[in-house]
Amino acid sequence: MNDFDPEELERITARAEDMLARVEELRSEIDVVVGRGEAADGQVRVTAGASGRLMDVVLAPRAMRLDSQKLAEAVLRAAQEAQDDVAAKVDAVMAETLGGALPGRELLDEQFGSVLESFESSMDERLRAIDDRTRDSR
Repeated sequence: MNDFDPEELERITARAEDMLARVEELRSEIDVVVGRGEAADGQVRVTAGASGRLMDVVLAPRAMRLDSQKLAEAVLRAAQEAQDDVAAKVDAVMAETLGGALPGRELLDEQFGSVLESFESSMDERLRAIDDRTRDSR
């Protein structure tokens, strides 16, 4: 049976608070990150923000000579390249600031679940002991 360790809960809580503070710091850095992509020999250029939203699409005059299908493909390719570029830059900023990748949600859920299960088990034992003592004192 796992015994609940209040110090472990404090360590996990402190770690989570520290991580949240560092994530808040990241917001201002990430807000200014942009990605760029181009296609059709540079005739189609796209800029995307950290959220992945397109911020700018530039079509050079020569791009207008492409047929509609080729132009659409070039815009799509440039947009995807810009989104990939900004995602890579955001990952780099996060790794630099946080000292590595953020733990996945599943891992955090698992760790928290384990601590919670230990806590509940410990509390159940203590409540049973209190009930036993109360019954014995009657």
